[in-house]
Amino acid sequence: MRINYNILQEIAKFYGSNDFQIEARYDKFTPPNYETYVETYIMLRFGYWAEVDLIGLEEILNPIGYKIKVNEIEDGDTGYKYSYHIKNN
Repeated sequence: MRINYNILQEIAKFYGSNDFQIEARYDKFTPPNYETYVETYIMLRFGYWAEVDLIGLEEILNPIGYKIKVNEIEDGDTGYKYSYHIKNN
């Protein structure tokens, strides 16, 4: 998976800041009685786990062949934390 620098610039413009992080990630799964498989994705996190407009983010990434899954974590001290998992269609 690749994202060109110009796409990252579009994301910064959309967010209104370059205060976001990009991380290559993978999850390893072993369902019962099945082989282990790995799912790779790129994780975006904005500011301090800020929520952003999903439709606006999809308008940037869907045309280049990626889909986005919102990952929401509830933290008892700080409220909800959001990250966005970018995967191949």
